[in-house]
Amino acid sequence: MKRFSLLLGAIGGALGGYLLTNEKLRTDLMKTKSPEAAAKLLGKHLQTDGKKIAKEAKAFLESDDVQKNLSKAKKLATAKFKEAKKEANRLIKRATKGSEA
Repeated sequence: MKRFSLLLGAIGGALGGYLLTNEKLRTDLMKTKSPEAAAKLLGKHLQTDGKKIAKEAKAFLESDDVQKNLSKAKKLATAKFKEAKKEANRLIKRATKGSEA
């Protein structure tokens, strides 16, 4: 239940920030006559802005800098995994030798 309330609070905070920064949305919401119309208007704005954010995020993730850093991170992770695997094998061999004695 604690996670749910935390999630709800985060969503509420994000929506509040969105309303505070989007002047056109605030103006349009003041003109609505019913809660249903306000919900439809909010959904329309969120959909439009969501598409813009998704395009910007995609462009950012596909940028050369991010791709370079991602490939570096993959190499580092692979090297660390190999190192951990070797160490685990050493420990297994040592434990096997100890149990045979």
